[in-house]
Amino acid sequence: MKNLKNLKNFEIVTKDAQKSIFGGTLPYVNPTIGLCDRLCGEGGGVLSNTPGRGDVCLQGTSTCCYCR
Repeated sequence: MKNLKNLKNFEIVTKDAQKSIFGGTLPYVNPTIGLCDRLCGEGGGVLSNTPGRGDVCLQGTSTCCYCR
């Protein structure tokens, strides 16, 4: 929040307000977007189509990535 002190004319929008902006429902955000970038580091990677197989897996799940 430190960096937000310099911003002007911004508004924090409540979930109810967001719903009215998006037509009654909040948009679905896929939690795996950017996951392989975080797991694989700078080189990035791609999400594995085979659960439990890949170069690196998210701990406690079968979600894996193949790193570049």
